[in-house]
Amino acid sequence: MTLHLPADYKPSGQQLGETRQAMTKTLMRDLEDVINKYKDKKKFYVLVHAKPWPSNPNIIKIKLLPMNIKPRMMLSCLLFGVDNEKGNLTLEWALPGDWPTWSVGGTNEPVPEVIASVTKAGVRYHYDDLLPS
Repeated sequence: MTLHLPADYKPSGQQLGETRQAMTKTLMRDLEDVINKYKDKKKFYVLVHAKPWPSNPNIIKIKLLPMNIKPRMMLSCLLFGVDNEKGNLTLEWALPGDWPTWSVGGTNEPVPEVIASVTKAGVRYHYDDLLPS
């Protein structure tokens, strides 16, 4: 496989996996803050939603939303289950985003095949309508 980089691409000098590790540490720290804020709740869920920032698609905006009920699976989301009684944190599900990346020649528009598969699965809503701005 050949990866064609944009002409203006400049490597940052990062080593493989550094960005993922940094993002994971930040997510877990933010998740810990949410769990501490709701430590009086016995059980709840934390929906983590990510998508490119509308005015700058190179920035990913991430929201953590605590919920009393388990939501349906949604694209660009992770769902954690928190059981404060048992002290358990579980990853309920994780779904990729529906936007392409420059590495596959994307245009930052939803991928029709992904949207079609969600429609075929019977999901009848757009995930943006469910999340606050």
